[in-house]
Amino acid sequence: TMALIKAHWAVPCLMVSGLVCGVAFAIGHHFFYASLDSRIVQSNAEQEWNIRIGTGMAFLVKTCLTAAAGFAYTQLLWTTLRSRHATLAGVDAMFGVTTSAWEFLNSELWRRGFGLVLLAGILWALPIIAVFTPAALTVQPSQQLNESVLVQHLPTINTTSPYPFAQWGNEGGAGYVAPSVAVARLVSSVASQGSVLAIEAPHPNSSYSLSFYGPSLSCGPLGGNATFHAAYDETFKEAYGSNWGMSNQAVTYFSFVPQTARDNKTGETIINWENRTLSGLRAIFDPSEDLTGNLATLDNTAKVSDTQARCRFFVAFPTYGSFANRTIECGLYNSSYHVDLRFENGKQAIKIRNSTRLNPVSVATTAGQGDHVLPQVAYVSIMDALGGTLMGKIIATRYGSLQPIRTQMLSTVLTQARDMQNLQRGFGNTGILGAKSGSGTNLTMAETLEQLVSNITLSLFSNSELL
Repeated sequence: TMALIKAHWAVPCLMVSGLVCGVAFAIGHHFFYASLDSRIVQSNAEQEWNIRIGTGMAFLVKTCLTAAAGFAYTQLLWTTLRSRHATLAGVDAMFGVTTSAWEFLNSELWRRGFGLVLLAGILWALPIIAVFTPAALTVQPSQQLNESVLVQHLPTINTTSPYPFAQWGNEGGAGYVAPSVAVARLVSSVASQGSVLAIEAPHPNSSYSLSFYGPSLSCGPLGGNATFHAAYDETFKEAYGSNWGMSNQAVTYFSFVPQTARDNKTGETIINWENRTLSGLRAIFDPSEDLTGNLATLDNTAKVSDTQARCRFFVAFPTYGSFANRTIECGLYNSSYHVDLRFENGKQAIKIRNSTRLNPVSVATTAGQGDHVLPQVAYVSIMDALGGTLMGKIIATRYGSLQPIRTQMLSTVLTQARDMQNLQRGFGNTGILGAKSGSGTNLTMAETLEQLVSNITLSLFSNSELL
């Protein structure tokens, strides 16, 4: 009795189980393909696995439904044979219709076993599932770029040691000596190219934001009162000579940094910034000074007690009878930067979202071996390298030539500043870039210098030695 009960429930259970499993796999297949709709494929392997999974689920649907329909057909076949009379040809058609499509032409099968015809048709149609389903997954070119989010450490400027940025004196040395080779090359490259150097992208198509502190430059008209400006003009005339602009050549550009000033009577150091500036102006025109190396390229005259002191340098474009008002001064500051970096196919686009000037920076903050870990060392080294590029003078001749003395200004992007276009005024007005060059900009020298230092700061991230 128990065996009959088990046999009675076995086939219905198998039929229902096959049907339920087939429907479940079909629903799962639908939702799996729906999840792939409009999704960007990351790689060929990912697309291949999507097809494999979809095809596998389609075969499971076909297998389960075929099993359920097969059990149902067998049960209906015996029920039909018990309840209805059929010829031998009709019985053969009922048994063979699931394997031979020709049996569908038997008219007795349609008259006495129409239900069998329906189930046989289902069994014949189920293999279509495994044929057409994989083709339902297609790939189309996307107008949207493939974007992915990666958890990765952002680069930071290494300010824990002076050595990446500076040549540093040890064992009784004087601390900061000069910018490192890496900084000197970086400043020279940015000054000549006029743009941020190539930064290594974490991925060919990626973007990230950085917030950091770095050096910046603030440039403007020469400071001081009218008395100082008059002293500046007089010092220039004395240093250059009274016949400025009256010969076949004239200095139309010069740059200098403040030099240590001493009282002629007492020999004591003068800490007044105006006197230090005038001392630097005299030195740049002093024929006894060796412009190849003796003059300082960095303002190191600040005192530790002067918290508002800043490294300065001066750039001038003198015209006859006008000197102080044709001079700009630039000071070094610590600034906060908020920058967005975006890379598309390896091409970088950098946008400074916000830059806030905070506090001035001077050499006094880097003095002493105990202070060598301060980030100001990096700032001062950049200022020193930039001063080495700018310091010197350019002489314009009546014959249309420009003769640079020590300065590397003519090999930098600063030649495109508006102030640099008239270096030969009075000698043919050809302009530094030529009368029809068109390579100049509407930016003043002050604006160009500030932009240059910002580009140098961002370019620090292009050199792994500085990170």
